[in-house]
Formats: sequence, structure tokens, C-alpha cells
Amino acid sequence: MTESSLRTVPYAFAERARRFYRDGTEPAAPRRAATVMILRDLPHVAGTCGGIEVYLIRRQPSMAFAGGLYAFPGGGMDAGDIDVQSAALREVREETGLKLRELHAWCRWVTPEFEPRRYDTWFYVARQPDDATPMDISGEADWAGWMSPEVALREHRAAMLPPTAQALSDLTGHLTVDSVLATAEERDLSPVLPRIVFAEDGSAFIALPGEVGY
Repeated sequence: MTESSLRTVPYAFAERARRFYRDGTEPAAPRRAATVMILRDLPHVAGTCGGIEVYLIRRQPSMAFAGGLYAFPGGGMDAGDIDVQSAALREVREETGLKLRELHAWCRWVTPEFEPRRYDTWFYVARQPDDATPMDISGEADWAGWMSPEVALREHRAAMLPPTAQALSDLTGHLTVDSVLATAEERDLSPVLPRIVFAEDGSAFIALPGEVGY
């Protein structure tokens, strides 16, 4: 999976950005949100080097935000949530039935300014509890299950938002959940606000802070 393949910009997406920048529209205020990558170790088999799987859902096509796309359990903060982490725990419980004991912050993404529905989303990683298995109990997904990050990207990248794809890409190469959780303690949690950059030939790509064109 190359970096450029994670930055594909659909035509409709690029045109929406063009109109926003052309018209000088005021960006919508982002709503605070959280999503959780629930992880488990693959069973050890002699002769293999291990690996991890992540629990993914495919959102119902009828959903207003990211309908039909692959994502992790999560959602926006509610009035009763103390903070974004408590929102993450509540969303996972409501969507999967899991009562997670511990979350580790992984990254933070802010929806591009030209989108009418925007979120300031914290991504967390968590280990699947030994005594419970996640399942779709909210009806928000038309599919839910486990995949390795590599398989998820290879087979479903086109049906993911860039932050989901990037988060999965960052998980590739980890052979154990312990490795992911240890890495989480060293992650840069500065908010990432993607921007659309237009090339001279009219093509568009996503640029992140610190990259050429941003």
C-alpha cells in the first residue's frame, strides 16, 4: 500500500472543495467525536510470525455521514459525556456491547474545512476483552467483523475515508496488540487537518500538515 494510494480524491469530493475555496465559504464548526480500533492477536500457529486483527464495521448506506463506508465503532460526543474518551467508551458499548477497560489515544483527525458535516475525531486503540466478543447491536452496520489491517486495506481501501485508511496503514507491521499499545504511548497526537491541493493538470490530492502544497 503506497502513500499515494491512501490519498485518492474522488471527483465529487474534489469538486466540493473547489466550490468551497472559490466561494470563500465559512467552514462549519467541527463536532468532537471518537472512534476505537478494537484489536486482537491472531492465534499463534507454529511457523508463522503472528499478527493482529481489527474490528471493522461497514456503515449502513442510508447513514448521513460515511454511509456505505468501512469504519471503526464510534461517534460524536453527547451532552452527557464527560469528555471525548467517555464518548468513545459509550459509543463502543452502544454499538458492540463491549465494556472496554482501557483506551490508548492513537491519533486525531479533523474533517476538511470544505465539508458541511465536520468532526474533530480522536482515534483510540484498545484490546478486545478476554470475556466478550463485539457484535453489531445498534443496527448502524450492514456488516461487521475482524480483518488484518493489510487485508482491510487491500480489499476495501476504496470504501474508506482517508483517516480510516491511514490509521489502518499505521497498524501494519505490528505483530502483537502489545506492540500497538506500546507504540501508542509515543504517538504524536497533534490534530491532522487534511487539505485538498490542486495540481496544474487539474488533478487533486490530499495533503497533510508538513507536506508539499499544504
